[in-house]
Amino acid sequence: MDKSVVIAGGSGLIGKRLTELLVAKNYSVAWLSRKTSDTSVKTFQWNPESHSISDNEWLKYKNLIILSGENIASHAWTDDYKNKIIDSRVAVAKTLRSALSTENHSITKMIAASAIGYYGDGGEKFFSENDHEGKGFLSFTTKKWEDAYTDFPIDVTTFRIGVVLSKNGGALPELSFPMKFGTAPTLGTGKQMVSWIHLDDLCNMIIHTIENNITTGVYNAVGPQPVSHASFIACLRKTIAPWSIPFPVPSFILRLILKEKSAIVLDSTNVSSKKISSTGFKFTFPNLTSALKNIYGK
Repeated sequence: MDKSVVIAGGSGLIGKRLTELLVAKNYSVAWLSRKTSDTSVKTFQWNPESHSISDNEWLKYKNLIILSGENIASHAWTDDYKNKIIDSRVAVAKTLRSALSTENHSITKMIAASAIGYYGDGGEKFFSENDHEGKGFLSFTTKKWEDAYTDFPIDVTTFRIGVVLSKNGGALPELSFPMKFGTAPTLGTGKQMVSWIHLDDLCNMIIHTIENNITTGVYNAVGPQPVSHASFIACLRKTIAPWSIPFPVPSFILRLILKEKSAIVLDSTNVSSKKISSTGFKFTFPNLTSALKNIYGK
């Protein structure tokens, strides 16, 4: 097996950890990045907006993983920023489509990140990969994102990624921060379902897909045991700050402050992982308690 991987978005939370795990398994890893890497990872500079890549050496790699895209949570959802979120993802797809339309490449496997926001707010509904997209901006964005890879020059395996758990980024530092000061806020009703995944399980899922030549199509990249938001906060509190005081933050306050962006924390998305498990993938952290204990060294 050709153990070479190029990652678009390798300098992000998922990309950095994935790189570490791949290197530990003796893979040759490179990044497509907007700026020169300050790490030892071989980096090819690119600018998806101008559809430019510094050179064609990256086309000699065997596997391509797409993790690029503007962060949906880092800014207010103004019309301009919502357009930037969508355009950044579509520009990546267009740039890669153009590059891979040539016959002079060695890439045979491509994995593209999407998100479980595709399903929208489902209440108690349990979503599988066969369900259609929901309503709202998150659903609209992920549908556009996935459509950009339709009829691609290479078959694409798409991961709809859930809430990624890590101390180093993503939702967990935001949710745990108030607990340092003795408070443990529960957002909204607390009944909304959270489909989460440990960062290492996600990265190993990607490696599993490469090494086992998993068929193309869509897979939910979530753990096997989603929990309610209230249960998530209770488990996090028990793990790192059992002395903190729980208190509710009503939905209307979050909608008043965050407006449309409140969907990130208030939408209920209960998602199945059965399809990826059916390929033989085994979760190292199948339940939230084991995941949080590992992350916080408990």
